[in-house]
Amino acid sequence: MATLLSSQTQKTRHYQTDQQVKYLHLEAEVDMLLQKLTTLMQRQQLNSLASKSANIDSKD
Repeated sequence: MATLLSSQTQKTRHYQTDQQVKYLHLEAEVDMLLQKLTTLMQRQQLNSLASKSANIDSKD
């Protein structure tokens, strides 16, 4: 009986560890995608400002 419980506990631990690893990978992927999105938004803002500045300069 003790062996059966020990075996079940090991399976549960393995399952929990596997789920934690999957979660950490997903968390890392989400962080990377958020960083890319932030960078793209910052570039878009800079391009927009540069475009406005160029329009103002051309009017002078």
